[in-house]
Amino acid sequence: MKKESLYELGLKAQSGDEISLIKIIERKRNMILRYSYGDEDRYQYIIEKLIKGIKNYKF
Repeated sequence: MKKESLYELGLKAQSGDEISLIKIIERKRNMILRYSYGDEDRYQYIIEKLIKGIKNYKF
């Protein structure tokens, strides 16, 4: 099983593949947790911004 790059996952997520979007969030989970400082609202906000950023990014 080949490990997909973030670029490939981003392209798939942008085209509507929810599994790829979840894989991106899983890869970035440690960074998201670090910058949310234990606040659940901040954690959800960062994930929301990540999803919006992926949808609007021009690959």
